[in-house]
Amino acid sequence: MPVPKSAVIVIQIGGSVAGLLQGLQLKRQGANVIVLEQDPSKDRHSHESGVSIGPTVVKLLEKYDATGRPAAIPARFLSAAWRQRLRVASMVWNHNMSNWGCLYLILRANFDGFESQTVPRPPASKETDGQVEYRPGKRVTGVTYDKDKGLVHVEYVDVLNGDVSTVSSDMVIAADGVHSTVRKILQVPTRRDYAGYIGWRGTVPEARLSKETVEYFSNRLNFTFMKGTYFISYLIPTEAGDIQPGKRLVNWVWYFTVPEGSPEMKEIFTDVQGKTHPNTVPHGQIKPEVWSKQIARYVSDMTPPLAEIVTKTPRPFVTKVGEAEATQSSFFDGRLVLVGDAFTGFRSHLGMASEQAARHCFQMDRVWRGEITQEERDREARFYSKRFLLLNRLIGLTGLGLVLEVCRVLIAYLVLMVQHRLGLV
Repeated sequence: MPVPKSAVIVIQIGGSVAGLLQGLQLKRQGANVIVLEQDPSKDRHSHESGVSIGPTVVKLLEKYDATGRPAAIPARFLSAAWRQRLRVASMVWNHNMSNWGCLYLILRANFDGFESQTVPRPPASKETDGQVEYRPGKRVTGVTYDKDKGLVHVEYVDVLNGDVSTVSSDMVIAADGVHSTVRKILQVPTRRDYAGYIGWRGTVPEARLSKETVEYFSNRLNFTFMKGTYFISYLIPTEAGDIQPGKRLVNWVWYFTVPEGSPEMKEIFTDVQGKTHPNTVPHGQIKPEVWSKQIARYVSDMTPPLAEIVTKTPRPFVTKVGEAEATQSSFFDGRLVLVGDAFTGFRSHLGMASEQAARHCFQMDRVWRGEITQEERDREARFYSKRFLLLNRLIGLTGLGLVLEVCRVLIAYLVLMVQHRLGLV
């Protein structure tokens, strides 16, 4: 199947890096693209949180980005602390860390010319670009396939006025996240599991911190291990794209075991208004007494730099850690494909969500160019997802000190790699 002449990208509330990467690639290849975004607002709420930008994302941005804005802060080292010991291990590991909102706004500027503080003057479209539309407030309600015409019909409703419409295209990319509406419509069997632990998260402006603490976190990804819990922390740009020293943010994630359905879980996920959230309590909505209690239990065991960033974070938030794995990624003769978290949602330890999304872009490009079949692409995507599901589990379980579970996952990983070498997966 050649590069489609038209495509519909379905994304969820809050935007989708996976969807915008696919949309930008298709636009640059001359396809006419419509994005259906469930959020009705013209702008989206800030996502001041860190993401890892892997080599495939970097390659894709180098190929298609025309803004000239740096999307990440490069770092050279990976380091580990144990309780009060600041450096028990350190190694060279080049990587790039970004701000979710910054990356999103760079992609929007390229895709549909969206103006923001990050990209106040979006680049003009190229002569070879296709026509694009970004339609906010459109919730998908149905998907059907006309095999004779090779068209996929997407029905959607305007969330503000209730109007129902249909759009048809050669290709539909479902990039609507772990709670994918398209996946539910298609009734794709999907495994979704809570990992057994949560992630407290936050960012703190570098300007609020001591010089010694900023230096400690600079140019490295930091792991801090404590008994039964651990942190990941690193520097990221602001959403506006500031990467200069003094203007950056220190991002941290604190993985902490909480049993599903426990009184502690209910307390943590009930916000200041008394509303209980199923997965995430947003910025500024955590009850102060809950956060104060969490800090008081562990701050004396933290390294001084870690204690400083955690206690000085103005608006922490918290989310459940989990994973999702669909059994099938393509439908309708390859004209509808689940990408990114809509296909497989990883635990967040390795920050591979955007990397998977970028790999899906290049995989689909190879299908359209006739280099691989859709079946080969799906098999490649399935192996990658299974591999990184296991690798993310290994990192998380190791950090939490769950030795028996680590051994089980390690065996499963080795079996998967042997099966792959034998051509069985």
